[in-house]
Amino acid sequence: MMNTADLIYQEAKTLPEHLGAEVLDFIGYLRTRHPTPPEPVDQAAKLAELEDFFSHYPRIPKSFKFQREGANER
Repeated sequence: MMNTADLIYQEAKTLPEHLGAEVLDFIGYLRTRHPTPPEPVDQAAKLAELEDFFSHYPRIPKSFKFQREGANER
């Protein structure tokens, strides 16, 4: 059994190019008229992903003091 997207595809591929462009334009219109809410983000998973990504970089010690003058001299 075909779902709606498959039926739309089957119909759209039989259309001439200029009518297919109109179908795409209409889909864009529907998306602006009826936006889908963003997927909920799993904060714990996202944090774990970021920690894993940055784990390869050295951490700056808490005692580090940035000195602008010294940096500009380099």
